[in-house]
Amino acid sequence: MRTPLFVCNIGHEVALEAGDPLHYTPPRIIRQMRSALWSLPLWATPSWLEDTTWWVHPFGKSLSPYLTDRELSHIAKDGVGDAEITLWGHERGLAHSLAKLYGISAGEACSELPQELMPCWTRVASVRFFENYSSVSWRSRVAMITEIGALAELLTHGSCLVKLPFSSSGRGLWRINQLDNQLEETLRKLLQRHRTLLVEPLLNKQQDYGAEYYINKEGEVQFVGLCAFETDDQGRYLESLCQDPEETLRQLADSLNDPDELQQALEQHRTYLSREVAPYYQGPVGIDLLTYRPDTLSPSLALHPWVEINLRYTMGHYALDLYRERTPQGSPNQYRFGILSAPRAKALLATAAAPTLDATGRLRSGLLPLTSTNLDTDLSTASHLAYLRTL
Repeated sequence: MRTPLFVCNIGHEVALEAGDPLHYTPPRIIRQMRSALWSLPLWATPSWLEDTTWWVHPFGKSLSPYLTDRELSHIAKDGVGDAEITLWGHERGLAHSLAKLYGISAGEACSELPQELMPCWTRVASVRFFENYSSVSWRSRVAMITEIGALAELLTHGSCLVKLPFSSSGRGLWRINQLDNQLEETLRKLLQRHRTLLVEPLLNKQQDYGAEYYINKEGEVQFVGLCAFETDDQGRYLESLCQDPEETLRQLADSLNDPDELQQALEQHRTYLSREVAPYYQGPVGIDLLTYRPDTLSPSLALHPWVEINLRYTMGHYALDLYRERTPQGSPNQYRFGILSAPRAKALLATAAAPTLDATGRLRSGLLPLTSTNLDTDLSTASHLAYLRTL
């Protein structure tokens, strides 16, 4: 088995939107994030990793001051042998560049994305899931539209959430109660550029979750765990809850009016992945869900079983791996993993307690910076901070 060379290529979906070219330079913001966050795999590795040896590709030199020689020894230098490029998300051009840099074979990482997987990148997968696998009462209100009239019809059944294809992490979302001339013009321009838009009901969201999976070489869909996470008002990722995934499953099921709704959704996920994804893909998959309040007068919640699918190693996967490797088992503390831009991170660091670690490097209390604390928006410093903290 070849030694994995982990590559934290956050923002890989931007390359896919550009057509997944063999020669590609990411936008400045993506380069900044990679330069700041590349070292995350030094702290925790995927649960399905069978080898005790691995490498991490450095996009820059910024590092957390709390990394020890044990973690630093995994930074890739010149001699990585016949390593296997293991990207967090598919990015053909990057795999090609890294293969040349290290003098190794890119293998499948440099292959073109199979056309059968394109629905997972363009949000068409959402429509397929609700048409063929889900039983929620509002499944007919999830649709890909090509003209404004179709949206106007869907709005007669209630407020809508409109999503751009290829968008993620809160980008490219419009919450629409009714159309006006200005909004219509904006949407027409978007349709001219993107050809289609996804529309689904606008729900009274209460909590976001990620159902994390792994598809192995035999095509088996393995459930890794469930992870709760927080977003800001625009839907941008903030933090993940690092706790026993079995406890998260129990808490979510207990919050629902129908506790069986969760297991039904997870079974529907596995069926979809087995039929639509596993024949063409091996690796991590995340499917976002959320709970919502269907009735403002009732305290009970319902489940939105499929917000989006991500064929990549997600923040949820990473939070579960951090829980397993970097928190004391049985600790009564609550732990959160998060990523903040430099201004927000500076404010957090100004009030956070310094970390207390045990002899094995697990966090007992405080805030542990997982990346450099030398923060700024210049490429010579870190534009973002990743951290693990206790509440």
